[in-house]
Amino acid sequence: MTPKIATALEVFSGSPDRYCPSGYRDPLRMQERLAALSKIKAIKAVEVAQTDVSPEVPAKELKRLLKDYGLACSGVSANLAYDRRFALGAFGHQHPKTRNAAIDEGRKAVDLARQLGATEITLRLYSDGFDYAFHIDYAVHWNTLISSIKTIAKYASPDVNVAIAYKGAEPRKFLTVSTVGKALSLCQEIAMKNVGVALNFSHAMMVGENPAEAIAFLSRSNKLFQLYLSDSYHSADDMLISGSVHMWETMEALFYLKVTKYKGYLTIDMQPKRIDPIQACQIAAGNIAILWKKLERIDTTELRKAQKTLDAVESQKIIRRVMLQ
Repeated sequence: MTPKIATALEVFSGSPDRYCPSGYRDPLRMQERLAALSKIKAIKAVEVAQTDVSPEVPAKELKRLLKDYGLACSGVSANLAYDRRFALGAFGHQHPKTRNAAIDEGRKAVDLARQLGATEITLRLYSDGFDYAFHIDYAVHWNTLISSIKTIAKYASPDVNVAIAYKGAEPRKFLTVSTVGKALSLCQEIAMKNVGVALNFSHAMMVGENPAEAIAFLSRSNKLFQLYLSDSYHSADDMLISGSVHMWETMEALFYLKVTKYKGYLTIDMQPKRIDPIQACQIAAGNIAILWKKLERIDTTELRKAQKTLDAVESQKIIRRVMLQ
């Protein structure tokens, strides 16, 4: 099994933040982004956002560009947190007009996926949450989220999967779907075959999870639909180069993708603010490839035998031999 590596086109944005609202660079045009990515051999696909389609780059033109540069579309993401209309909530908004507008954005992502030949969309529920005690009615909010996602999933069925991305915080202080357990619970309540979870390595680290364990947990229910790789220092979604901070945890996450026979893309999802995004993608893809190659040297039977002893020294000896000798 060889990993299929994709990257989110958001990597090539200007990376604006509250310290530099204008961005750290001028964003590349669509054709420039795809041309640059086509030169990185390990990257085979790109994830687009529903907002990447515009009068300047309609879906038909984007499909042609992808074909010209030999890249597939790994999926389409819908992140409504950047849209002022959804500042108070999107899929969980209590006003039908705003909630229906958010659902329409989800439908647009499904339409775009179909046009570009993708079978996955990711809903990033980053507008839905709360900031203060007594801020929202938690039960009503949860039920509204379920209703909205069900509507989108029915529209997407049977050919497009809907992956729910969870995250602890940002931009809200508390996001409603904040952990792998809550994300899976949401999927189980929705109870539709085409609804699953998008696991982001850094988001898992933010909420104190071990990404490898989260992968194993979701794989038991066949609900791991999307996998995003970046790195962080726990407290925030730093969106750093994959494997640059938590190399061991990244390697273990890849190990569990391998043993669970994950068939989807490994999508690089970074925000390289002060470094060249093309070089950042090359390093990230290289880190993934190197760690994957190291995993091929692990004797899984030997490792499982060591793990049964519950003595961390035994498993560490095996991993150290593979990585450091």
